Amino acid sequence: MTEVTVRDATADDVPAVRRIARRGWNTAYGDILSRETIDAAMAKWYAPDATRAFVEGGDAAYFVAELEADASGRTPADRGTDPVGVVGFAAGGPGETEGVATLSAIYVEPDYWGEGVGTALLARIEEFCRQEDCETLEMRVLAENRVGRSFYRSRGYEAVEEREAEVLGETVRECLLRGRIE
Repeated sequence: MTEVTVRDATADDVPAVRRIARRGWNTAYGDILSRETIDAAMAKWYAPDATRAFVEGGDAAYFVAELEADASGRTPADRGTDPVGVVGFAAGGPGETEGVATLSAIYVEPDYWGEGVGTALLARIEEFCRQEDCETLEMRVLAENRVGRSFYRSRGYEAVEEREAEVLGETVRECLLRGRIE
């Protein structure tokens, strides 16, 4: 497992968030969505100003997972052995329904999938939502995103609804997953 520290995101994290979003979307959705839709999503939702606005003052809490420092206090990025540093991000918080929170995004650098980074981010979102008096967490996942659905299912989230939706004009099937925040 990769050791990470999950912390509040800052404006300095915007380039890393954008990099992770691009790689995550291409890897997770490359066989599901068209190249045009992925490019449009990056241009609309992950443009520098849009990402900065979400990180600094959006409706959701925004966290990043950063590789931990070694015994000398240096991170992989400091040592020059891994220029990545930030390897994942997540956003979420209370939704419109009392007691129900929404996970709006969780993406991990694909090279770190299966290393516990997503689990650490999800745990931090759940902790934040508990502090906000939420008992339930929901997220929407593309129905064909087997990796994402498996990740949430293994953490106790269940599909409660599947429906047709649009992602920037492209019709897809999406699942609403829901779980209790313990």
